[in-house]
Parts: sequence; structure tokens; C-alpha cells
Amino acid sequence: MNTDPAAAPAKRLWVTLEGANGVGKTHLAALLSAQLSGAVVLDELPAASPDRLPGKVIAALTEKNDPFLRTGHPLAETLALLALAVRRREEALEATVAIEDRGSDSVAVYQALTLAESSGGSDPYPLAQQLLAMADRWRPRSDLTVLVTADADTRRTRWSARLGRPLTGDESHRLHAIARLYEQIAAADPDRYLVLDLSEQTAAQALGALTVAVRALTSPAGAAP
Repeated sequence: MNTDPAAAPAKRLWVTLEGANGVGKTHLAALLSAQLSGAVVLDELPAASPDRLPGKVIAALTEKNDPFLRTGHPLAETLALLALAVRRREEALEATVAIEDRGSDSVAVYQALTLAESSGGSDPYPLAQQLLAMADRWRPRSDLTVLVTADADTRRTRWSARLGRPLTGDESHRLHAIARLYEQIAAADPDRYLVLDLSEQTAAQALGALTVAVRALTSPAGAAP
């Protein structure tokens, strides 16, 4: 970790990296944490320790070995995941810099698709917006929300390697729908998102852009209220 005092933000900062499976956000979060003194990376919810409550909830949601945490009870799944996202925010408030690997946006995107499927294929976009509005009532938005994107082949290849098996047709189709929904949400609210496309820039270039954005937020002139 970088221990240079100049690298330490002047205020507590919450950065959330969002994106579909396989885009490279977890790698980017690790790179950013090495740049910032006092940074703590909050792993995505499926990586939660099985010894604590979040891990026990995730274990229940993965009983059927569905990587999308589908158990056949979409409303209960959605409420449980939103509650975990709120709890994680509350637990990490003392961190100088909290770098969150997926937050409310990911819960909204993934669960909107699940809810849309369960209701006969309705449009997931308004559902995602409703879930975001619900999360906003209980959890402040991040100081910086980053949408990490990549091309479809990269997403599929990386996620397949992580799963240790080829993706099914349903998983590939859903992964594409997830990426598209993220992009829709970011396009509708461009001031809230920093979009980093790792199809068009290297991880080092994306890290440079992300570091500049963090510095702007923590400078006296750019600090968020």
C-alpha cells in the first residue's frame, strides 16, 4: 500500500466500482487501493466470509449454485441484498477510503432483471430505477460511482475463467443484458458516473483517470459536501 502522506485523502471517501461480471472492476479496485493511503477494499457480496451474517445470507442464496443468486424467491432475494448493501455501508464508515466492489447499482441491475423475468419479461429498466430509489432512502450514494465496462468477448472469457467452466447460453445472454442495463442507467444520469471502458484503454490508463477523479473530490475545491 502507498504510505506517502500526500496520497492520503483529506476527507473520508466512498468509491464504488460497478459493472458486469468479467469487466475488470475487481482488479481496478485493487490497483486503486495501492495508490491511496488508508484505503480499504470491500469485496463484492458473494465473496463475504461464511462466518458472518452477510456470508450466511449469500450461502442461502447460492444453494442452487446459480451465479446470479436466484433461488426462486426474487422479492426476498432483492430485499436481502439491499439490506446487505446498507449494512456494509454502515460497517465501513470509519475507513479513510472505502473502495466498494459493487454496491446499490449492482443490486438494482441484477435484481431488476430477475424481477422482470419473474413477471413475464417486463422492461427491467424502470424496475432498476425503482430499486435505486429504494436504496437511496437507506444508504447515501457514493462520493464517486465508477462504471467499468469491457467488450462482450472479454466479459465472457474472464467470467468463464473465474467460474472454471464455459458459460451456458442463458448466462451469456444474461451477461449481455446486465451490461446493457448498466449502460442505460449511466447514460440517464451521466453526472453521477465515471465510465471507464477497458476495451478502449489499458488498466493503467483507467487507473490514471480514476485517481484524477478521486483527487478532485478530495481537494478543497472539489470536496463533496
